Formats: sequence, structure tokens, C-alpha cells
Amino acid sequence: MDSGIGGFSVVRQVQQLMPGEDIIYFGDGAHIPYGNHPRQRIIDMARYMFGFMEQRRVKALMIACNTISCLVDACEDAVSCPVFNAVQAGADAASRLEVEKVGVISTVFTHNSRCYPTKIQQNSPGRLVVLSCGCPDLARLVEHNLGDPVGMAEVEDNLRLELEDMVGEGIECLVLGCTHYPLVEDRIRKLYPRLELIDPAKQMALELEEYLRKENLSAEQEKTGALKIYTTGDVQEYALRARQVGLKNISGVEYYPPLKI
Repeated sequence: MDSGIGGFSVVRQVQQLMPGEDIIYFGDGAHIPYGNHPRQRIIDMARYMFGFMEQRRVKALMIACNTISCLVDACEDAVSCPVFNAVQAGADAASRLEVEKVGVISTVFTHNSRCYPTKIQQNSPGRLVVLSCGCPDLARLVEHNLGDPVGMAEVEDNLRLELEDMVGEGIECLVLGCTHYPLVEDRIRKLYPRLELIDPAKQMALELEEYLRKENLSAEQEKTGALKIYTTGDVQEYALRARQVGLKNISGVEYYPPLKI
């Protein structure tokens, strides 16, 4: 689940690694970006989505949204299955690197929570320097401009605005601390080709695969899994974006009413 289409980057990784798994996706497009909402409202919206997943008896839940991941302790009692979250996955991946200075870009809420710097430094055997930047507009720009050349030029302008200072400070790698950002990974590489990028989605998919294997919950290898997408946003836009990022075996894209706030 995610605040918008950003979690498609996680679905893409899961489909590549575990093509037999059925996936239910919930994107709360009516309330994007989550990072611009106050804490309690984010919790309320997250618990609403958790309830949606619990009703469907999922065997594991992946929180693609980094903002929700910062508040997972206030939400995960709403489901009975294991919960994997993007912040923990991204921090785990960053802390294993042999670098001295790490950059993180995220929503404003994630940045202000200091989730990433805290978790990266807790897990690192050395004392990494972690520079964090909260981007108020980037997730929204990606959400609505993916695949549009004019809109993507605006995305690149925003990336330069947000990243220039951190790159100037000498970061050696960059954690993409919002699942929307891997959808424009090619643009970031174009602007900063020497910068190593960390996509928490890859780590999340690996952790999920290990859990399902250990618990004997993996789907049959011969089976091809289906993807069902639900959104509180624009159904047509979600269907288009899913195709644009290369998601497979989409069985349907349906509207689901948002939490009234």
C-alpha cells in the first residue's frame, strides 16, 4: 500500500522476484502526498488502508509509503499478518555500505521525523554522516507527470533544486526515501551519474521472499500471479501509470472510497 502510485516501484520488484504471487495494491491517491499531512491524520488514513488489507486476509503487508513507515508502530496492530516497511528496508541497505556520507531524499514528514538518519546510524558498524532533505513537491510531480516530457522536465528541475546542496556536500550514495522516486531513477542517474542510488523496494522484496520461503507460504512456482489495483484516486490514471512502469498481469483497477477527513 502507498499514498499514490509510488508503490508501483515495490510491486515491480516483487513481480520480478516472485512472479507467482498474487498482489493487492491500494493507492490512496485522494490524499497524496502523505508527507504534507499532520501526524494523526496520516495514522488515521494508514489504519483505514490497513483495515482494507485485513478484510482481504493478506498473508503479508508491504508498506511502500515511507511516511507511513515512520509511524508503523501506531498502525500495525490493525492487521494480523507480518508487516514490512520501506524505511527499515532502506536503512538496512544503506547501513551495509562502506561509505562515509549518505544522502536521503523523502517527503517533508519523513525528513522531519528523522527516521532514516536514526535507523541508518543505529544499524551501521561505523559512524556514518547522514544528510536528509525533505521534498514538498517531488512526489506530487512524479505522480502526475510520469511519461509526460514537459512534466518530466519539471521533475528534473525539482530534483536539481532538492539535490544540489547534498551533492555539493559530498554524499556518496542516495537513499530514495519515497517510493515515487525510483519511478524517475533514470532522471536522477542522468543528472548525477556518479551517485550510487538505494531503492528500498529491492530490499523489501528480498525480505518478503525470505519470509514467505521460511514460512512455507510461497506461491507455486508454475503459477503466474495476478495484480489487482484499488485506488481512492483516478482509476484511469492508475491504469495508465501501471502500464507505463511495466507492471504485469493486471486483473483490474477499481475505485475505492477514501477516508473522509
